This record gives sequence, structure tokens and C-alpha cells, in this order.
Amino acid sequence: MLDVKTWGNGQKIEPADMRRYVSDVLQGLMAPPACRRTVADVAAQQKPAGAYHVLQLDKPGMGTGAMHSFDSTGGQMSKDPFKIHAPLDGLYEVSCGVVVRAVSGSLGFVAVAMNKNQTAGSTIAATSFCRTGAGRTSAAEKVGAASATIPLAEGDFVSVAVHSDTDFCFGDGSFAQFVSHVDLRWVGVKP
Repeated sequence: MLDVKTWGNGQKIEPADMRRYVSDVLQGLMAPPACRRTVADVAAQQKPAGAYHVLQLDKPGMGTGAMHSFDSTGGQMSKDPFKIHAPLDGLYEVSCGVVVRAVSGSLGFVAVAMNKNQTAGSTIAATSFCRTGAGRTSAAEKVGAASATIPLAEGDFVSVAVHSDTDFCFGDGSFAQFVSHVDLRWVGVKP
């Protein structure tokens, strides 16, 4: 795992520091901690209208989106079905793409919210660091995407919640192209 050290003005960098910290940071920049998780429901997993529902994510390499998911940390980032964890302090790029399908009929309003260290759908939405609406691709389907760069401490996590005014499913488990995803990537040291 990445180990970061900050040197003070005029502080000498020893060869051991070069091997341990500088090469470690270089490795982190070349292969940063990253996790992408997907979800695609079937009609039996419908979500009722009128509330924010947290995406329950498949384990990397599982489910309809298996070929699109991974965890470069061997499971440290993907240990919970509703969250993606930061394995170390840093600045992270968080993104999500959500496919929402009506259980029947057409969809009206759909909103997507991302938050850190929140587990309830209503709290994720109320204090989200990023929220967006979803656009119509057909009468029964909407898609939305959002991204943000945020500082996270080791152990912090991100979650995504979706609201619709119609009963809905996240994606469609029978079609690989109708997969929702959440992605968390380390992009630098924490400011």
C-alpha cells in the first residue's frame, strides 16, 4: 500500500527514503488504488417510488457488470455491499453512472446523490457533495452521471442513492449495457 511522507524545507532526503517513499509514491501514481463496482437489478428487486434508495453494489467480478468491475486493492475497497472504502488518506475521484428503469409505465423525476460516510438514502441526499438529475433515454428509462474530486481519510467511504417518483430498478440484469456503476480512484495526496 502507498506510504506518503512530507519533507520540510532543507530536510535531507536519504537513500532509504528514496527507496521507501519516492518509489512508493511513483508506484501509487502509476497504479493508484481504484475500485469500480456495478449493479443491475431484475424486476423482482424493484425500489418503491418516493424515497432515496442506496445502490447495493455487486462484488468486483460478479453480477451482470462483472467484466466492468475491479478492486485493485484485493478487496480493501469493496468490503461492503453499499460502500466503496478509501484504503489510505488522499484526494479521490468519485464517479457514478446510473441506469434507472421503470418497473412499468414511464419514469418522471429521477435524482442521483453521492456522499461520504453516510449510509441512509435520505442522509446521502440531504448532505451530498454531488447531486444530479437523470436524463430520459426512453419513456421507461433514464440515465445520470456525476463525478467529483474529494479528500478522504483512510477508512472513509462513498455511497450513492437514487430517488424516483415511479417504482424502479437499477439498470436491467438481463442486459449488460444497462449496468449502473460507482468508481473511486486515488488521484493524489490529501490537501
